[in-house]
Amino acid sequence: MANKSCPQFHCTNVIKNGVWHGRQRYLCRDCGCSWQNTTRPQRFSNRLWKEYAFELRTLKQLVKQYGKSRKWIQSQLNAYEAAELPMRSRPVTIIMDVTYFSSWGVLVALDPYAKTGRDEYPVVYYNFIESTEKTADYEACITELQAQCFTIQAAVIDGRRGVRDMLLAQGIPVQQCQFHQLQTITQCLTKNPKLEPNKQLREIALCITKTTERGLTAALDLWYEQYGEWLKERYREPITKHLRYQHSRTRRAYFSLRRNLPYLFTYQDQALAARGIKLPNTTNALDGSFGVWKTKLKVHRGCSKTLKTKILRSFFSRKTD
Repeated sequence: MANKSCPQFHCTNVIKNGVWHGRQRYLCRDCGCSWQNTTRPQRFSNRLWKEYAFELRTLKQLVKQYGKSRKWIQSQLNAYEAAELPMRSRPVTIIMDVTYFSSWGVLVALDPYAKTGRDEYPVVYYNFIESTEKTADYEACITELQAQCFTIQAAVIDGRRGVRDMLLAQGIPVQQCQFHQLQTITQCLTKNPKLEPNKQLREIALCITKTTERGLTAALDLWYEQYGEWLKERYREPITKHLRYQHSRTRRAYFSLRRNLPYLFTYQDQALAARGIKLPNTTNALDGSFGVWKTKLKVHRGCSKTLKTKILRSFFSRKTD
């Protein structure tokens, strides 16, 4: 048998000699030595975890497949140690965002241009958080990546102002997600506004992915020239007598576009392009991964938080050993 030698004298004239308790036995024709394959618990543990986490087998299916008790399968899964992120320092453009699972969440930084063929893994950082996200969580991400010798060329975020200011203070160019900006406009104006100014402002916002900073600025200037006085209209509350803006939601949409305008088109910056730095205009690459991971976790609904975080760590490292 090719590539097989006996453990006693290392003879190579080896043949298969039946199966005992599910394990292959071998016989050496030269010295008469017989033996069987040794157990490899780590290999079985990796295969079991791969079927559970990546191939979406349920506990019930694994119990039936291996003829073991549910408690035994559960203990094997609980004992599995998920691989850590393989760190390979390099210049990166990162997308940062948080997704939540009921009362806890995970902050992930992803490199959308990672070349997996060169052992560059897309996820470069993750951290589980117990409450709502804070600017300090994002700052810890940047600090950790810099400590790992990653060069952060630019960052794409969902639009948190504190995070944006923190990145800019460190000299990191920021691209604000255009999709999240459109969501803000939709929340303020709805998908089917009734007032003519709101209709026109929504049409301007919907062109955000097809225009430039200069084009959007000109469109907003023209809109404000026509509806600026209308936007300033106020009314007095009958009880408190306080003055309130009549069109507060429209004001929020308009000034959101104005305030975020310098950061919505960073991906078109010619200075970054000249340095070979490219970045997406949305966080869709990371949001799509969030959707895939959550869909896979739904198969294991009801499992413990410890097991869920272990599954997520396996997804992030994309390894089972």
